[in-house]
Amino acid sequence: MGDNARFRLRYEGAPADAPQTLVGKFPATDEHARAMAGAQGAYYNEVMFYRELAPLTRMRTPRIYAAELSEDGTRFLLLMEDMAPAEPGNQLVGETRERARSALDQAARLAASFYGDTTLADRKYVMTPARDDGGAFGQQLMEQSWPGFVDRFGHGLSQEAIAFGERYVRGHCHFVTRLQGPKTLVHGDFRSENILFAEGGAVTVDWQTLGESSVLADAAYFLGGSLESAERSAWEQSLIEDYRRMLAEQGVELSARDCWDQYREYAMHGILITVLGASFSTPDERGERMFMAMIQRHLQHCIDLDAGEFLPR
Repeated sequence: MGDNARFRLRYEGAPADAPQTLVGKFPATDEHARAMAGAQGAYYNEVMFYRELAPLTRMRTPRIYAAELSEDGTRFLLLMEDMAPAEPGNQLVGETRERARSALDQAARLAASFYGDTTLADRKYVMTPARDDGGAFGQQLMEQSWPGFVDRFGHGLSQEAIAFGERYVRGHCHFVTRLQGPKTLVHGDFRSENILFAEGGAVTVDWQTLGESSVLADAAYFLGGSLESAERSAWEQSLIEDYRRMLAEQGVELSARDCWDQYREYAMHGILITVLGASFSTPDERGERMFMAMIQRHLQHCIDLDAGEFLPR
């Protein structure tokens, strides 16, 4: 929920390594989106990530030259490294296996950087349902948002998919508080359009939905929403085994069973983000197509993996 612009710079007497271009990120020009972002703390979250957590992560993020926020949290400024020629993915098209693996490598680096870090719960800008209210506020939002979401997108969903969505909404609190083992920092909206891809790897941007969750949450969300369902189904077992090895290389050891079960369970994270994201967005033609693709893929992901096993009966 913000707008970006590229600046070309001219200097007098600047060092030879001074950047020739910068990218600026600003509050959304859309008044509704800007108000929602301020109310949710989205701008605060992103500024604080770059100030405090970006220096601690092994994940690749843009270098930040300025990260400023107004006292009321409704205005902010980021000046960051221009990552061109890297470009964001296209979620409507779906990503390649090679790009998916590149994204998972970055997700593993983030997950390992904060695995078991209990200080995350002390950071107000990191969403921690078990600390905050046991997921009660999210439960209320989901129950309020789901009927309108189905009115808007239900024509593109099967009855099985809608039924699973309804079951998730009823069990939201259980889902967000169930994990008892070590948690980590998650991006929260780790999809291809928030990742800049280039030959040298991937760079992650848009840090407005930070949370504390499973080491599989970002990986499951990416594969469930950024790949076409057929490709995801064909590739996911080998990609998740690759991801488990990537975690191990970063110092986080999971058994194959634990890794796969957390992947299955956190497929449901995609329902949460898609429903709330669509509910708080200002509709436009491309956005509607994207949210439709996302909810179709995420619900099918949950059904294919029998993620309902992790919800109350």
